[in-house]
Amino acid sequence: MRTALSLVYDHGEPLPDGFDGADVRMPPVLVRRLLSEYTDRDDRLLDPFAGFGTTLAVAEGLDRRAWGVEYDADRVGYARDRLRDPDRLHHGTATDIPADVPTLDCVLTSPPYMHESDTRDPLQNYDGESDYGTYLEELSRVFSDIGHRFHRDGTLLVEVANLKHDGRTTTFAWDLAGSLRELPGFRFAGEHVVSWENGDDAEVGVYGYGYDHSYVLVFERA
Repeated sequence: MRTALSLVYDHGEPLPDGFDGADVRMPPVLVRRLLSEYTDRDDRLLDPFAGFGTTLAVAEGLDRRAWGVEYDADRVGYARDRLRDPDRLHHGTATDIPADVPTLDCVLTSPPYMHESDTRDPLQNYDGESDYGTYLEELSRVFSDIGHRFHRDGTLLVEVANLKHDGRTTTFAWDLAGSLRELPGFRFAGEHVVSWENGDDAEVGVYGYGYDHSYVLVFERA
């Protein structure tokens, strides 16, 4: 796969009424490109921040076996209605992966974003208190625990962006990459830079927090 991708930012279908805030779903076109490149038919994969179930739904369409974990109950309900195997999406926290998740070939996810001045806890859907340094440590623990579930040649794919808030830039993508590089058992294999073109549900030049690109960090089992 090319290290620089240009894709149309489009979710395919709008979310139902009742879901407040920005639509932070990973566009299906990116999920499809990544799974086609890094997985094969019948591979087992996990999204520990499953959100609205996009990764799992696309994976099922590509004949992959997918499991997920999502903290928000309403998102879980929405996603399960779209899945062929809804019982594989668990309602819970990424810090407690269920025991029935098998040995994995791939993890593909996009964790909740956090800027440096935020005091909310992204792991609890921004309810409760946390801070940026603590959140990076918690994400490191999440991925470290998941690493023990990998097949020896498994791949970790993390889609993330740098953020701008109140005139300040948080290098979330780079900070998370640095934290994950310190984990034993993982080897940083590079990144894809994804530039987003305008789609039906996005303004020109907008991706999530105001950026027109994101990064997919690629790690392999060492």
